[in-house]
Amino acid sequence: MKNVWEVWPAILSPADCDAVIEKAEQYPVQSATVGFDEAQRDDRAYRSSTIRWLDPDIEAELVKTLMSYVHASNRTNFGVDIVAPFDLQYTEYHGTAHGKYDWHHDVWLESPRPYARKLSFVVQLSEPEDYEGGAFEFFGLQQPGATFAPRGSMLIFPSFLQHRVLPVTKGIRRSLVSWVEGPRWR
Repeated sequence: MKNVWEVWPAILSPADCDAVIEKAEQYPVQSATVGFDEAQRDDRAYRSSTIRWLDPDIEAELVKTLMSYVHASNRTNFGVDIVAPFDLQYTEYHGTAHGKYDWHHDVWLESPRPYARKLSFVVQLSEPEDYEGGAFEFFGLQQPGATFAPRGSMLIFPSFLQHRVLPVTKGIRRSLVSWVEGPRWR
């Protein structure tokens, strides 16, 4: 692995970001949960945000654009066996609710699924001045910081890395998140 994570600056224009937000608002809103399958639960002390699930088949052009960057990063940095994202999650962290997501990773550790989350990505849909707080951090690694702050930037990283979103104290932080899957780790 060449780099532990990679940022692609401004892969989406402001108009593209607005279009993603507009599309997302057509899907039902729900409170974000923690955990998978039977262990899934609502824990606002740990994760406070709203989410909307976009259909990757309907949003095929967006997926195609995003995956071009994922494939480029995978080829030069990660070298893992990937296929495609299963879900697209639009997330909002509201300052009025001190929206956050504490330390977590995106993998299913004990799953009977024949596939695994290999790479995660986050696309920044908000302008940095639209909110305060809400920094994305990795546990024990160099932080993406200002390189990931500009609207339309994309952060790609192995799904097993622990990360968090610090509380948003003012405004709304909007992002698009997905997990690129492939055959189980060997």
